[in-house]
Amino acid sequence: MTNMKCGTTVTVSTKRCKTLARLSGIAEQFLMQDSSSNGGKDQDMMGLLQRCLDILETYRDEYRKLRDGEQHVTQDQIYEIYESCYVYYKIVHNTVLNKVPNLEEFQIIKKQANPNDQKLMEVYNMLVKSLLKDERIGHIKSFLKEHSMSAVDDAVRSGGAITSSQLQSILDAWDDATLLIDLRQRAEFTEMHIRAKNVICIEPISFKDTYTDLDIEKKSLITSPKNEIELFRARDKFRFIVLYTKKDIGKSSHDFYVQQETVLLNLLLSKTFAKPLSEKTKVCFLEAGISNWVLEGRNCTNGSIADAQGSSHINISKPLPSPHGARPLPNHSYSKSLSLPQSLPLSAHCGGSNAAKSATYFSSPFPSSSPSSSPQLSPSPHAFKNGGSALYPAAPLLVDGSGTRTHDVVLPQDGKDLEAAIQKQRSPLAPMVRVAQGNAKVPVNLNGNSKPPSQPIPSLPQLPHNSGFNLPPLKKYDPDFTVGLENMGNSCYINCIVQCLLGTHELTNIFLNGSFEKHINMNSKLGSKGVLARYFAKLIHSMYRNGSFRLHERTKPVQPMQFKMACGSINSLFKESGQQDCQEFCQFLLDGLHEDLNQCGGNPPLKELSDEAEKMREKLSLRIASSIEWERFLTTDFSVIVDLFQGQYASQLKCQVCGRTSTTYQPFSVLSVPVPRAKSCNLLDCFREFTKIEKLEKEEEWSCPQCKKKQSSTKKLTITRLPRNLIIHLKRFDNMLNKNNVFVQYPLCLDLTSYWANDFDGRLPPGVTDELPARGQVPPFNYKLYGVASHFGSLYGGHYTSYVYKGPNRGWIYFDDTSYRRTKTATECITPNAYVLFYHRVYQN
Repeated sequence: MTNMKCGTTVTVSTKRCKTLARLSGIAEQFLMQDSSSNGGKDQDMMGLLQRCLDILETYRDEYRKLRDGEQHVTQDQIYEIYESCYVYYKIVHNTVLNKVPNLEEFQIIKKQANPNDQKLMEVYNMLVKSLLKDERIGHIKSFLKEHSMSAVDDAVRSGGAITSSQLQSILDAWDDATLLIDLRQRAEFTEMHIRAKNVICIEPISFKDTYTDLDIEKKSLITSPKNEIELFRARDKFRFIVLYTKKDIGKSSHDFYVQQETVLLNLLLSKTFAKPLSEKTKVCFLEAGISNWVLEGRNCTNGSIADAQGSSHINISKPLPSPHGARPLPNHSYSKSLSLPQSLPLSAHCGGSNAAKSATYFSSPFPSSSPSSSPQLSPSPHAFKNGGSALYPAAPLLVDGSGTRTHDVVLPQDGKDLEAAIQKQRSPLAPMVRVAQGNAKVPVNLNGNSKPPSQPIPSLPQLPHNSGFNLPPLKKYDPDFTVGLENMGNSCYINCIVQCLLGTHELTNIFLNGSFEKHINMNSKLGSKGVLARYFAKLIHSMYRNGSFRLHERTKPVQPMQFKMACGSINSLFKESGQQDCQEFCQFLLDGLHEDLNQCGGNPPLKELSDEAEKMREKLSLRIASSIEWERFLTTDFSVIVDLFQGQYASQLKCQVCGRTSTTYQPFSVLSVPVPRAKSCNLLDCFREFTKIEKLEKEEEWSCPQCKKKQSSTKKLTITRLPRNLIIHLKRFDNMLNKNNVFVQYPLCLDLTSYWANDFDGRLPPGVTDELPARGQVPPFNYKLYGVASHFGSLYGGHYTSYVYKGPNRGWIYFDDTSYRRTKTATECITPNAYVLFYHRVYQN
């Protein structure tokens, strides 16, 4: 099998790349050694910048080897080039963004007007610009993630013990290639065991130290279920075989279990005569046994989940109370360490847009729920006339107290024809888009040879109202509380975003009533195993308990220290006490919450469209093509954050010679719009600037596949999906990091209907004759302002505050860390210092 990257063909082998974490560690080690070689003293700024320029050039030279597709290159060499590129990039990145700003010389130069010093700042700004605009690193990181070996794979020694966290990492990365052997009585196994794809039970009393692997198969498993026997017969095919049992100290029965665990471990290591294990197969045992696995709140079947006890107080050492009397997720001992193996991506490197993340179909359905007064995820009632074998997941939707859905969510599919008739059932807020008459036939993937998910996606059940028992309703909360947040040293960028996001009532209620817990996906590859979501919930509950519900009542401010530590453990950018960009933090927080709650976060990425399918898509209107792309996106990124905040825009390149186009569809949760350099402008001027046709510079010209060479070309951005809550980032800083302080006039009520792609021309993909799901994309698009994050000062130093609308009774509140007050006028929230705007969509009655 071969794999194409940057024009280079490589043969796939069993060797894997080093992980991003390990490569980052190599870069850090290089910087530490470099510092120690200077006697522990930092180099001067000029020396560091010169070093960065040299390394950056080496980085580009290495990447050029991939782009040029050198002959006779082996796969191992390809891996080494990707690894080298990433290490070079990280060295420059850490030096420019972390080391240089901490130099005393840097702080002095910023305040002086010496021409020689300013040349240094120009070099520094150029390096920052190069890092922020670098398009290679995204591809490099994607390749390394796809081809890297699990860090735990190196740490695991055959015959040795592994911790619960190591086992979790093994299951996350190698679930299909891991066999778990439960060494307890069958009754105990049936009652509760570690949840994994391949797990069997071998009772401790069923074997002795003289047995071989064939004896285990023929004697010990004689009464076992057929599937468990088949799994053990395939023991030589697994990458990991992990044994676990009970290990409670002082219990003689458990001592026997541990003794038998050692016997079976030695048997598998030295007596597998019938089916010798591969040298690559690692046999190990769970160090503290299943009891510790349960205590850490990890994933088990049935009996490991304790009953919930409702409480308004939240402790991160146990889960938030679950609604409806349902059992909560297991307890997670995150207090020991917040370190995570993988960081979330930094949105600043993506131009402020939320890059689409890869995953695919449902791993498990949402739990059933009943309507309540607080918004929560709810299944779609749609069915399909053609009765396809499986359903794609419907996007999560929020339900109000009356059970009214905010928008319809149907994802049709058919394994053969890529078509399914959609039941004509509509929500008041989101009618379907009528495109023709006849049966609805909607392709989810334009590739003709594409296939539906291998396993059926179950429809999501709704609890009947007459089920014979009453479920306790979710507690009602007033989301319009006011409380200050302490500044923990330049953390005002966190405070202002938290205050603005809590102006989103749907989001606040989900975390106050605990319903978010049901949707944490522990298998989400880019998630934090619920760490970020739980610490965010803990912060909101602390703010609610300390909050004021009367205009002139003063309350004790909340210190968001634990929340900040959680953010820093996931992304080191927020670990220190330096000032950061609040829109980058907003993007990070929404990305992180999405990945924690992403129901499809543990699945493989979508396949790219074939050239033929892409050509077909280019012939469609943006309205139809973007709808199809959104359907594809929902099969990989599926959370309440998507439902609340994510939109989509199209980026279209066009050859000025032959007219050929190429369009990509990009989801976003924070929309960054440029601020024109003028004496005055309004928000719609920013949108005109965002959507105008851009003539590409000579070095940026598109390589047209029709002309087969770079040609004069243009680029145009078009908004194709507007979200329910629109977050707008005013791009005030240019490529040289100079701030544009022009007063952008933004309205309390915003109409963006004219900026939404509405170009349907009657052309449809083959087989589609009736309806495409609108998913709330029905004009007009009117918005009401509910939050403003403001910034005073420059990129290197300044202060963030916020304005948040707290309902008609309390009005607009101005927040400045611990202090807050009601605005002096109705339009005080319209400020020249506005940096990030929060709008909520207003629907017609």
